Amino acid sequence: MKNKLKKVIAYVLSFMMLFTMSAMNISSVSAASTGSITVHTGKHDVNGVNFNAYRLMDATVSGNKVSYSISSNFTGFFTEELLNGTTGDDIDIKAYNYIKANVSTTNFQNKLKTYIATNQISADGAATGTTDTKEYTIAGLAYGYYAVIPSGEGYTPSFTTVKSSNAVDVYLKGKTPDPEKTINNKKYDSAQVGDTVDFKVESMVPNMTGYNQYYYIFKDTMTEGLTVSKDTLNLVVKIGGTVVDTSEYTLTVDKTNRIFTVEFKNFYTNHAKDANESLTFTYSAVVNEKAINDTNTSTNKAEVSYGNDPDHLTTGAPSEVKVLTHTLKINKVDEQNKPLSGAEFALYRNNVDSGKLKFVDEGNGTYRIATIDDETTTDTLVSPEEGVITVKGLSEGDYVIEETKAPDGYAKLKNTINKTISVDGNAPQTVNVEEKVTNKTESWLPETGGMGTVIFTVVGVVGVLAILSTYFKKGKKREEA
Repeated sequence: MKNKLKKVIAYVLSFMMLFTMSAMNISSVSAASTGSITVHTGKHDVNGVNFNAYRLMDATVSGNKVSYSISSNFTGFFTEELLNGTTGDDIDIKAYNYIKANVSTTNFQNKLKTYIATNQISADGAATGTTDTKEYTIAGLAYGYYAVIPSGEGYTPSFTTVKSSNAVDVYLKGKTPDPEKTINNKKYDSAQVGDTVDFKVESMVPNMTGYNQYYYIFKDTMTEGLTVSKDTLNLVVKIGGTVVDTSEYTLTVDKTNRIFTVEFKNFYTNHAKDANESLTFTYSAVVNEKAINDTNTSTNKAEVSYGNDPDHLTTGAPSEVKVLTHTLKINKVDEQNKPLSGAEFALYRNNVDSGKLKFVDEGNGTYRIATIDDETTTDTLVSPEEGVITVKGLSEGDYVIEETKAPDGYAKLKNTINKTISVDGNAPQTVNVEEKVTNKTESWLPETGGMGTVIFTVVGVVGVLAILSTYFKKGKKREEA
């Protein structure tokens, strides 16, 4: 009986220990899965302003890796209609890509605020501004991607990911016409020399209440790696989605310094009624050979100047983007990994039907993508003595490598090689990829009809002649006898 009682007590204690450990683990996971957002308001008067945090997407975090899924409160916001045209294998990925492309736009922010108000979505956390305090912390937030929306119409929302117990900082931005520039709907992108890239800058019509005149100037400065001209600019200006007639502004292009400006005429008269409407500029530039030498610090920027006094305009913070080119190296070797010279290749973008890419030969196995202005070009890449061909000025994407001629004494590759240049993440980075191409030499095949047969034939004939000679000599001796 005592032994049974001891066993029961042992089982109960074991269960209690297991439950306690599980509770501790649950508690630690829960504690580790919340964080906070600190809103910095600077010099803005935020007395009475509410800062509400809404979790648009849940986040699962493991070290430096994160995966997002739509939060339950916003499944009705990220509809198939909203995400139409956005890439992705499922709705979570589509929502992720949609946010990346649209988060800074007035259109996205207004849609989000309307959805929250219409559906009475409860905030996941909130803070209220006072007269003196300049920082406000919203705590106890589960991991995820948040919109911090100030009450009223004086300030724009902020967006950030809560991914650890450390506070995430956001900085309040007043409704000023500071620009937000993107390239191909991204902050960073890669392109091939000769490609046309599309830019979009979003600003807004400032509030001109209290003035009887107002000025607005847009300015964009390109890097040396981008060619800008009136012929290729394709500028379109819109206010609230309506195209602004070209007669309402003066366009100036400085090709030498790669700068163009848009200066509005009679801005107050024409657009005072459009206060807080979106003001967008879309335009294009061509990537040239100098983009190859751009570094990660070489950006192109947009900025706006505005105000009622033309001699004392306010210039807001510039918005910068980066366009990169990439490098492909073809390493030509034999079976012993020794470099091979004299191999010839063609390179295709996407597939062989696109036609061979054309290059400028810079010497010693180095080539760059040719532009329409280059007079001397080639579509053949030749491996130098060191065996390494370097091709500069490529974009990310798929390429096909075709060996068109093998070095003397080696067999040419029968199949083409597919190569993908990819960029990991939406951040500025250069990518160098390498492809090792090995050629084989083969042993001699067996030969027939060589000297060995001739020698045996000659020996045989000589032998027959010797026998006949002996025979005739013996016959002659008999006759003489």
